[in-house]
Amino acid sequence: MRIHVSADIPLSEPNASSGLVTWFSIDIFPDDDAPNPARIGHARVARIHISSALDLNVPLLDVLDADSGELEALHDIFFENDWPKDEYLEGGGNDALYISELVIDPAYQGRNIDLALVRRLCDTLAQGCTVAILPYASQRDIDHWTPLGFEVTPPGAAEGYLHLLLETRTARVDDPDQSGVFKILPNPSPEEAERHH
Repeated sequence: MRIHVSADIPLSEPNASSGLVTWFSIDIFPDDDAPNPARIGHARVARIHISSALDLNVPLLDVLDADSGELEALHDIFFENDWPKDEYLEGGGNDALYISELVIDPAYQGRNIDLALVRRLCDTLAQGCTVAILPYASQRDIDHWTPLGFEVTPPGAAEGYLHLLLETRTARVDDPDQSGVFKILPNPSPEEAERHH
């Protein structure tokens, strides 16, 4: 399977109302040679450029509010004094990745494609980010995402947010047994990693 990522990025200097949040539209396609393969899923993801806002002396709340109520709702939970709260700042960076929407076609559900997608996004679009955030709406969502390393964000309720500290993520997702059916794999031990180098 493969993903196609697109974004609308202004070339002008960023300011409180533009350029400090980058939204990515992600389409998931089967890995086949058809000239126009059908999309099997999509996602909408935002990268919040916290360090750039700080460099420009733009309050982070203003940035999130100018973008949407959806992002403004993150402010008091994850940020303080225009910076990630200490519990979400693990040294891997200082921006944040927010997974707003993730939909897999019913015919492809149950294959953990969503887990593989989020892990790949954390490895690519989230370079320089300290935390990845996604909303949850049920205990089933929590059970689905925690094996990937996501934790319930306090205070936790029937609905809320999950977060993944990107500096400490460890779970890998691959399809070693059946193409297009993903599973969480343990990381190799330090000894095994050493043997492969």
